[in-house]
Amino acid sequence: MPDPSPSDRFKPEMPKIPGVSTDDARPAAPDSSLNAPVKSEGDMEWQDWLVDESPNQESRLVESQELGQRKQMLAAALKQLTDRERRIIVERRLIDEPKTLEDLSSEYGISRERVRQIEVRAFDKLQKAMKNTVVEAASAASRKVEQRANRGAKLEAH
Repeated sequence: MPDPSPSDRFKPEMPKIPGVSTDDARPAAPDSSLNAPVKSEGDMEWQDWLVDESPNQESRLVESQELGQRKQMLAAALKQLTDRERRIIVERRLIDEPKTLEDLSSEYGISRERVRQIEVRAFDKLQKAMKNTVVEAASAASRKVEQRANRGAKLEAH
């Protein structure tokens, strides 16, 4: 067997794939840099054409913080309900496989219509409690802004 040429010695060994010749398995073009210009005289690089559609780090952080705030608001609002109202709301709206009115009516010994009425009343209470929390938070933020503005005006006056 003849000695391989120097260039053959440094070629990577291609895997043997049945029905595929080694010529077909080789890359069609040499590797290129994403920093290479698209045109010889242009400012545009190939990487400028790559777009990441996923949310950026700041968006993910904001979404995470907002979700945490909503969970806290919901937990606080749920505490304002009676045990039965809270259980019906959780069983009907906050679990992956909600219970039917029939299931809850059997459990509590009341009619399906009564369960529905309790659910509607409890949901209204939740909405009001959460809206009040949002309004209170906005008012508190507004007061802080006013206080900072007043402090700044006092400092400028001196």
